[in-house]
Amino acid sequence: MEKAVGFFNKPFLAMPEDRRHTSHVRKLAAIMFSDIVGYTALMGRDEEAAFQILRKNRVIHKKLDSEYKGECLKEMGDGILSSFQSASDAVRCANALQKEIRNTNISLRIGIHLGEVVFEDGDVFGDGVNVASRLQEMAEPGTIYMSGAVQKEVKNKKHIKTKFVAERSLKNVDEPVRIYKLITDDPAPDSNGLRRKTTMTDKKSIIVLPFENMSPDPEQEYFSDGLTEEIITDLSYIENLLVISRSSAMTFKGSNKKITDIAREVNVRYVLEGSVRKAGNNLRIIGQLIDAETDTHLWAEKYTGSLDDIFEIQEKVSKSIADSLKMKLTDEEDKKISDRQISDIQAYEYYLKAKSEINSWTESGMERALGFLEKGLEITGDNVLLYYGMGWVYWTYINIGFKNKEECIVNAEKYVKKIFALDVDSVYGHRLLGVIKFRSSNLQDGVKHLKKSLAQDPNDPDALLWLTISYCNVGRPGEAMQWIERAMKIDPFNPWHPFMYAWIHIVSGKFSKAVDISIQAYNMGGDQPFFSVLHAIFLAYDKRYEESFDICDMAYKMDPEGLWPRMGQCLKYALKGDKEHTIKAMSGGVKDKARCDLYDALLMAECDALIGEKGEAITSLEYAVTLGAINYPFYNKISPFLENIRGEPRFKKLMERVKIAWENFEV
Repeated sequence: MEKAVGFFNKPFLAMPEDRRHTSHVRKLAAIMFSDIVGYTALMGRDEEAAFQILRKNRVIHKKLDSEYKGECLKEMGDGILSSFQSASDAVRCANALQKEIRNTNISLRIGIHLGEVVFEDGDVFGDGVNVASRLQEMAEPGTIYMSGAVQKEVKNKKHIKTKFVAERSLKNVDEPVRIYKLITDDPAPDSNGLRRKTTMTDKKSIIVLPFENMSPDPEQEYFSDGLTEEIITDLSYIENLLVISRSSAMTFKGSNKKITDIAREVNVRYVLEGSVRKAGNNLRIIGQLIDAETDTHLWAEKYTGSLDDIFEIQEKVSKSIADSLKMKLTDEEDKKISDRQISDIQAYEYYLKAKSEINSWTESGMERALGFLEKGLEITGDNVLLYYGMGWVYWTYINIGFKNKEECIVNAEKYVKKIFALDVDSVYGHRLLGVIKFRSSNLQDGVKHLKKSLAQDPNDPDALLWLTISYCNVGRPGEAMQWIERAMKIDPFNPWHPFMYAWIHIVSGKFSKAVDISIQAYNMGGDQPFFSVLHAIFLAYDKRYEESFDICDMAYKMDPEGLWPRMGQCLKYALKGDKEHTIKAMSGGVKDKARCDLYDALLMAECDALIGEKGEAITSLEYAVTLGAINYPFYNKISPFLENIRGEPRFKKLMERVKIAWENFEV
């Protein structure tokens, strides 16, 4: 019987004795890492069918590895690790593998990297392996992703075509990696292994690239960024136009990518690019609209004037785009684009500077933002947009934990009242109040206000995200799905969105599917401990404990004082049944802080339930419910970590209350 050996915490079949390295050997190799899409889920449904696919995949791999001068180093469950003498051999083998495998009912993800590999005691390590593994995880079903090192070797090879995907920081890899996709003629299968029909890019979709700052003073960057964001806001008012969000658009700032490549990356038809030159009171703005599908210019214009003309120029740009796309604006859309919430130029500049500081997500940035907004209010007096900015600063304080939650909610609500006193149906008021209600334990009212916000601004990514989170926490995954799907189209580079997409599958009990999604979100999240722990939790739900534990430990090393890394340690020890270390990990205020947030409180309840602390578990769950989390199906049946407390009378009584609230929640 073949021996199981550990690698990346996945089981694999050891190499035969005659191929096993017993000493430390280093060499440069092209590493190909492949994995069967949906294998874990299939194993759960039909074990025999899963083994048949595994055997079929192994036979095809072995034949093609040999044909392209490769060597199968390891089999890791449903994954296979192979090495090749050259990058081109690895790419050609991967392409042949995908073509042949498509004649079966198998779907693969493949990653390839050229790097140093270390063989030692029958195992293999090194960047070559790490990067290939991460690229495989990020690849779409049926596709081949390769690193920049591989692309450099094959870019001049006949019949090998690649497309740049992104530059990403990968886990356990020191430097960011440029990622490329092999272009093939065959349509890739979807996540179920079925052939995917080629779809046309949304005909009415656009990305506004960051306007280049051509001003002599580099400190004017806030102005060009602000103009970009204001045009995005104007276009977002057009209901039938999909507009990529500011956060995703800003990832292309300073990029030298081709317009057509950018459009493909975010799946839009049109691209607006331009530049701003601001010198004193003089202003020059250049903009051009490009049809990326045909790579032709639809519209181009140069505007010169003074700073006093900025509002008129913004309006002209936005309406010119609508005209070029042959979109007839409704009276309401036309009014929203024409309306300017701030008429004074100096106050408007303070507003743009404040927005730039808010986007920094730092405590010092928030303080500076408040200062700029207060200066703007000194000039204008009561103003909806400036009050919204003030309220959003206090909301951000809550989100990043820099200030007392209750105090910040009071301050944010104060500015909501000021907004509605000026405009009883303000989109800004509804958006701000919606997220405040979420944090003040009134998700029902929060959902109502977020929906009112989206009725006026259907492309707002913040409202879409928080509406999704709200529906997940009240046990309505179906309703959550429609909102997150739109958010992912509008803001494709925000790791929060695929993580919430994965969370929808978690609360639906589809743990394997959730992990397939969260792997890509985890890589998008870079080195943020929060995203690492969130992915570790999803892995734990899917019983991939060793992988989960490793990620929890890695997050803890990055930020040992952070709440989420410490909660990750709680989960790790609880799953191991180590009661002593779980309780120790919960000390130092961890549990008290966690009980202030509805999801954190749930995690503490699950940890206590796992170690048999039933009373504490139910208490934490009561905190989650009090904070608005009324996901009755998840508590009562779906979460595997709450099983120990479901027979408790106190739990049953709590569920009676939760069920009533869940059944009566208005969607």
